[in-house]
Amino acid sequence: MNFEILDVVHGKMEFPSFVQEVVDTEEFQRLRNIKQLGRTCTVYPGINHTRFEHCLGVAHVVRTLLAILERNSGRCIDESLKKYATLAGLLHDVGHGPFSHMWEKFVHRATGLSWKHEEISCVLVDRIFEKISLSSCSKEHARGVKMIKCLILGDVLQLNEMLPKEDLFISEIVNNPFCEVDVDKWDYISRDIFYLKNVIEIPLDFFTFFQRAKISYDKSGESHIVYHVDDLSNIQRLFEVRSRLHREVYQMPFIALTEAFITDILLSAEENGFTICGVKMSSAHLHPKIYLLLDDAILTMIAINDNPMLASTKVLIEKLKLRKFYREIKSGGSGEMINGYSHTAREIDQWIDLPRIPKMLPVYIDNVDNFFQPFLEESSVMTKTISYK
Repeated sequence: MNFEILDVVHGKMEFPSFVQEVVDTEEFQRLRNIKQLGRTCTVYPGINHTRFEHCLGVAHVVRTLLAILERNSGRCIDESLKKYATLAGLLHDVGHGPFSHMWEKFVHRATGLSWKHEEISCVLVDRIFEKISLSSCSKEHARGVKMIKCLILGDVLQLNEMLPKEDLFISEIVNNPFCEVDVDKWDYISRDIFYLKNVIEIPLDFFTFFQRAKISYDKSGESHIVYHVDDLSNIQRLFEVRSRLHREVYQMPFIALTEAFITDILLSAEENGFTICGVKMSSAHLHPKIYLLLDDAILTMIAINDNPMLASTKVLIEKLKLRKFYREIKSGGSGEMINGYSHTAREIDQWIDLPRIPKMLPVYIDNVDNFFQPFLEESSVMTKTISYK
């Protein structure tokens, strides 16, 4: 039995019953309390949409793209592949911590270790499907769970071992390491622009390039999702818009300063003995039951804790409420560096992707059997340093 959800971006979204089973788990419901854009609401108060609705949106556009691929390619896609791709889209962000990507920066500063939310996403996928069966056959269930995790991670090596060549296109839907064009960008860019429509004017007609996508094969017989050569400019606009959102919204200086201040609050809380059920926040991802308690209410949890050692941390929380925190001194600088983010005393370095078309983009031409991959420019990165006090 299908169920429907009305969405502000996609309208009526219809899902099969297996999606509702996952949506109703505590692991997924937790996403209602994690804002999609972290502390962007500090600058734009109306930007309060959550990872919950984004993940539902991604699952919806996975199903939309699968239908397009079947129509344009003249082939039926195996129902189990459709199911696993839909669930990967639904669960790709289930591991996000409080304030979304900011939590990864906090964990790095607290532990010195690189950590990505996809790691705990896969742990939570295992936890969900200990309660929900993907198949009456235990072997097929285990295969399905493994495939969902590989699709979330973009683990093409594992998928190469699990799937025949003609089905490998499925790895390019949710997290596409091959050419970076995927439905995650389709939903989050559409959703963010909807809520930013009075802040930044960006028409979304370029997403029509998905309408002519189809499945094609390289010389070795490996399948890929390919795009029409006439849509190159639309795909370029996708990356231009993504870069513009990073430059003008996601990583604007005031938001970066807010995130730096909150990160320092979290570090202060840890140094002063704050834990959740005896576990440090920065290592909560190693304890799934504890991690499920973490959402955007974490600062309130610290503020109401009765540990007297947290007095100085609570002063910082009060300053945050009154917007009395770091002030920008200067901002500038550019150059080419790998993508990333670092935060040291009184300085924040941001590395922001500049627009380009990915080098490996598969393109097809009408009435020509094989696709080709245009040789396009590698990614260039803008380096921005924010000095503050």
